[in-house]
Amino acid sequence: MKSKQVHIFHGIPASAGIVMGKAVVIDRRKIEHYPRIRIPPRALGDEIKRFDEAVGVSYSQIEGAKKKLEAKEGLKEHSFILETHLMMLHDPVFSGRVKQLIKKDLINAEWALKIALQELEESFSQIDNDYIRSRVADTSFVGDRLLRNLTGKDTGGFHLPENSIIVAHDLSPADTAMMSKEKVLGFATDIGGQTSHTAIIARSLEMPAVVGLKDASTLLSPGDMLILDGISGIVIVNPSETQVSEYEHRARSYVTFELKLKEKASSPAITKDGHRIKVEGNLEFKEEIKTVIDHGAEGIGLYRTEFLYLNRKDIPTQQEHFEAYHTVVKAMAPHNTIIRTLDLGGDKFYSSLGDLTMEMNPAMGLRAIRFCLKEMDVFKTQLRGILMASHFGNTSIMFPMISGMEELLRAKDILEETKEDLRRQGVPFDEDIPLGIMIEVPSAAAIADMLAKEADFFSIGTNDLIQYAIAIDRKNEYVNYLYEPLHPGVLRLIKFIIDSAHNAGIAVSMCGEMAGESIYTPILLGLGIDALSTNALAIPHVKEMIRRIDLKRCKQIAGHILDIKTAEEIKAFLGREIGDRFPEVFGKEE
Repeated sequence: MKSKQVHIFHGIPASAGIVMGKAVVIDRRKIEHYPRIRIPPRALGDEIKRFDEAVGVSYSQIEGAKKKLEAKEGLKEHSFILETHLMMLHDPVFSGRVKQLIKKDLINAEWALKIALQELEESFSQIDNDYIRSRVADTSFVGDRLLRNLTGKDTGGFHLPENSIIVAHDLSPADTAMMSKEKVLGFATDIGGQTSHTAIIARSLEMPAVVGLKDASTLLSPGDMLILDGISGIVIVNPSETQVSEYEHRARSYVTFELKLKEKASSPAITKDGHRIKVEGNLEFKEEIKTVIDHGAEGIGLYRTEFLYLNRKDIPTQQEHFEAYHTVVKAMAPHNTIIRTLDLGGDKFYSSLGDLTMEMNPAMGLRAIRFCLKEMDVFKTQLRGILMASHFGNTSIMFPMISGMEELLRAKDILEETKEDLRRQGVPFDEDIPLGIMIEVPSAAAIADMLAKEADFFSIGTNDLIQYAIAIDRKNEYVNYLYEPLHPGVLRLIKFIIDSAHNAGIAVSMCGEMAGESIYTPILLGLGIDALSTNALAIPHVKEMIRRIDLKRCKQIAGHILDIKTAEEIKAFLGREIGDRFPEVFGKEE
């Protein structure tokens, strides 16, 4: 019998691990074809009732997935992800819009729902922010579930054979939560990213996953033998005997390596020549704090606050801000928590702020600190909540997207005004709360030496800094290959930022994706970074890399790299210098 041809798909590693099994291809594409029916006025009541019933069924299905997560030891804190889906189903603004369309246009529920979902997607379509885009995907998942229930499509669980690897266009967090680990080894999807809620649940379940495979679900056949490598982000179809043997060895090595990392997670990261480097965690929701601590975080280097503002018709209150921050600050004590102020624009809100004009390019428009300086009531409300939380543990404030000195000085003035308001009210807070800024705009990087005199610390946001510096859109498939952290221009910018901070006597950390890739750790330490902040699962890996390197040699490596002309040459040098000594970082066999 002729053997099947080996094929390799390249995607994005979403949840680490290596598994081998048979492909089970599931149709989870969005429903594009749905009935469009004009209904008579007398049928309006029945149509609205049909929509309400679909909402009720969808709610029960997601609630079941949520309870399944809560029942698993160590996963309860991740059930909040599905709670956001439940909140959307009961959101009167969303459901009210669907019912309004049914009544006004005399159309069936499917048609009205599709229009309402398209309006939401369009309002978020130009957001140049991975974090927000991955949250918006949850809206799409909820809408698709509603459509499936309205049209009678299957939304139930999967009936699978043992040793299955799910292959789908996309999977919702609820789909992932309902998977049985006794039968499902891992999953692969055409779309998705590392920061999606589906990826977060996969990691919490320790279920290997590769996403962003583009067209795998249409090209793979049910029953194909697969090797899924969630470490390097590849899927091998119909592997050879040699490949099977090689990956069986890699899988065993990875499990052994991970067990060792877990044992040392809480230990400090100290280089071989005795230099301690702080490794902190990035946080999105307060419910994630236990996971971050369990993975060895020595503080929170980036607490994103955008979740407080999304999917609501009003502005979060001072008390809501305080409660969200207080929980984390207290849990993280005595370590520090850096809270970043709002990093969205007014065009991303549904109601009270939604009357601001939609911009052609919101990524470079009224967002982040620019928006806060214009909407001072919104800004001061958040600052009051942060300051109040600072009374309960070490806390720092960080302003995003500072592009010049004027913005920083004005923001500092507003912070002082807010402090004075609290003093008059007799509300306690940390009078010496540190104030830092994110360096993520090239103009800020260019004047980092001046900004350092007005800030207590810097945090380098590499995600935006790299794409702004190279002038590329990471979401544009035609140019995203140019997104390169090792671009000589990027490395020189980082070096200048770090030197500027140190010359002014302040510390500098990094909180972008580059901080969580251990391949870059020796370079960043050699450039002089003081701390790294990343997602929970990357913390033990970054710590381990730090323990296995010599800071003196890192500085020599960084010095040499700054004289290399291309990113490809830098990669080749790293492969020779670091890859052979740390094979697990470069995906090599030990």
